[in-house]
Amino acid sequence: MSGYDIARDYFVSKYIDPSCHPKDMVRRLTYPYLRRCALLWELLRSSATSPLYDGSNIWEGSHLYLSNSTQDDSSSLAMELAGLRELEDLFQIQSLDLILQDESVHMLALKWSQHFCEEYNPRKYRGTLFSTPAVPFRLMQLPDVYQVLLERYIKMQCPDCGSVPDEPALCLLCGKLCSPSWKPCCRTGKCQNHALQCGAGIGIFLLVRKTTILLQRSARLTFWPSLYLDAFGEEDNEMHRGKPLYLSQERYTSLTYLVASHSLDRTSEVLRQTTIGFYGSD
Repeated sequence: MSGYDIARDYFVSKYIDPSCHPKDMVRRLTYPYLRRCALLWELLRSSATSPLYDGSNIWEGSHLYLSNSTQDDSSSLAMELAGLRELEDLFQIQSLDLILQDESVHMLALKWSQHFCEEYNPRKYRGTLFSTPAVPFRLMQLPDVYQVLLERYIKMQCPDCGSVPDEPALCLLCGKLCSPSWKPCCRTGKCQNHALQCGAGIGIFLLVRKTTILLQRSARLTFWPSLYLDAFGEEDNEMHRGKPLYLSQERYTSLTYLVASHSLDRTSEVLRQTTIGFYGSD
């Protein structure tokens, strides 16, 4: 594809790392699929009837969801490629060099490239065709300093009526600004309604004025500790002390693992605090 100018103009993806070798980048894009295959393979081989999940400690295993910002890029890439190589050996996948030497594969790739150019060159699109491959689950990227997030969302207006919500709640799944209780004209922005559309009833919201997390599971909801801590590792709910707050990567990783492992219905720390629709009800 690098030989076609049209491809460079229209094929852009934020998941493509230009510093990574193209062959390794192709292998990395297969990683999420191979992990799913490994899970299925393990389930088929296992005789256990219970789920492959131990909810006794939600912090265990959370290192799997550390973002690149918490690790050195080179070491993170090396760990990813090592895990990928292990899966390739498990499924006896040939080297990419051997696959690319196959004449039928080479001809198929050329046909794909030619078809791409024939379709998009005459139309002369002015926009960009974005590629969104399957990637490991992550919540939205948050700024390291809470003041940056506060200044961005505290006075953001509703796109429907133009009003500023009294209790802005940031959806950490898609980045939309919602509210536990909003006006009738903005019911799509209510946390419970948005959770049904965005997460099939699952909602993870950061309460902007309180710094805490609101977990929504259909009509049931509960609170999760603040993701932002001061320099001494303490919370400042509702920002009474006025100290600078910084994102806790450990807490955010733990929350990501909680959501990715579908543990909102099984974790005792969440269940014992859950109530039904008392917060921000209309």
